[in-house]
Amino acid sequence: MRLQDLPRQLARRCLGIPRFCEESLGVDLRGTRLVVAYSTGLDSTALLHLLHLLRSPLQLTLIAAHAHHGLRPESDRELEHAREVCAKLGIICVTSRLDVPARLAASGGGLEESARQARYAFLDSVREAHQADWIVTAHHGDDLAEDIVMRLVRGTGWPGLGGMQGVDPKRHLLRPLLDWDKEELRTVLEKTGTAWCEDQSNTSTEHTRNRIRHDIMPLLLRENPSFFNTALHLWKLAKIDESYWNQVLPSLTSPVQEYFLEAATLKIHKAQRLRLYKTVLDAMGPGQALVCHLLLLDKTWVRKKCGHTIQFPGDKVGCVETAGIRFHFQSRRP
Repeated sequence: MRLQDLPRQLARRCLGIPRFCEESLGVDLRGTRLVVAYSTGLDSTALLHLLHLLRSPLQLTLIAAHAHHGLRPESDRELEHAREVCAKLGIICVTSRLDVPARLAASGGGLEESARQARYAFLDSVREAHQADWIVTAHHGDDLAEDIVMRLVRGTGWPGLGGMQGVDPKRHLLRPLLDWDKEELRTVLEKTGTAWCEDQSNTSTEHTRNRIRHDIMPLLLRENPSFFNTALHLWKLAKIDESYWNQVLPSLTSPVQEYFLEAATLKIHKAQRLRLYKTVLDAMGPGQALVCHLLLLDKTWVRKKCGHTIQFPGDKVGCVETAGIRFHFQSRRP
């Protein structure tokens, strides 16, 4: 199947991918080397085939990367399917059997998070081995809307509430399908007669994301059938605001072990103070600062409650002093 063999409207949408990347993500896809995260599910299969259609016009080099998590009985079948599809498309396919239980035991976290960490570590190793420019994932508009709802539930502040990043230069991560919805991706596969593998774990409501997908999203769509477009607009506004604040606020090089904000520096609008706190906390490393904690810290500062400390995830604390606010890591007891 070539690009010109697609229905005109679908071909136009496909050609919109590099335009979205350039205009909304600031990334020029032409001549790039891409590692495509390929799970063999509907989304990643559509992504692989869309990029395959664009491979010649954009002079792309594609490397498919398939992670075998070993957590489901159908994992072996999906691995073989990935190899067969890539062989037919003439795309390099790199596979790996991930030791998720070992990572789970080492981290002490949850199974889903351990699998995610192992998967992204594998994808980055493929990128380095093939000297690729980007790791490309198939997150789309439905995923973006679900992510925004999840962030709202967890108490994320603005502009983080706008949802996942479309591009992350530090992780070499690119999400070129955020302005597509899942039904459009399904249409691509149906029109091209392309098969994919269904992940039955997506129907389980054991995980938060699946509960939001199956229980909450249908209610929101019933109230607003254009909710996915609304989410995309929110995402765009958030990125504009984020870009502005990145220019206004100081640029801190991670990792920051301790940082002191002087009282004179804090004589600014409350909106700017809150973003300044968040900038410092993010530079200190992992641990998402929630809006309720940021507001509490600012309230403590305004009321000059010297000696009071506010705890943040990641063992980070903000301590209000007479001369300003000191951010540092909480000392752990032996």
